[in-house]
Amino acid sequence: MKSLKYLDAVMKKHGFTADKELASLLGVTPSAISQYRTGKRVMDDEQCLRVARELGLENPLPIIASAGIDRAEKTGQKSLWEVFTKATSLNPLAVALLVGVTSIVTSSPANASQAQTDGICNLYYVNYEFVLYQLYRLLI
Repeated sequence: MKSLKYLDAVMKKHGFTADKELASLLGVTPSAISQYRTGKRVMDDEQCLRVARELGLENPLPIIASAGIDRAEKTGQKSLWEVFTKATSLNPLAVALLVGVTSIVTSSPANASQAQTDGICNLYYVNYEFVLYQLYRLLI
């Protein structure tokens, strides 16, 4: 899990020894932190922003990208976040466009599992790949 290094960095920065302290600082339950660590859950964009703020980062996009990669790995998909982060060196405009497109085009995990049972999962995947590829072509 790529995004865990940022949680560990917050713990180190504040001298925390327990996830309970980290959870209190970030405004989540200790169970949420545990789920992040075990891979049952991935930080959403809002949580990534909180982590970036605690680390004093002006640019939260590396954390958001890491969470996006983790999210894709969790669902068994290949993430284009890795391609975009290398190609654009996290150009803020490029990543903002990517975040907007992925939030519109991709389905939630609940909808994705329903789509698989309905036999239309490939439709989601093709749209996702096509739109992100076109965006990538515009950026390079």
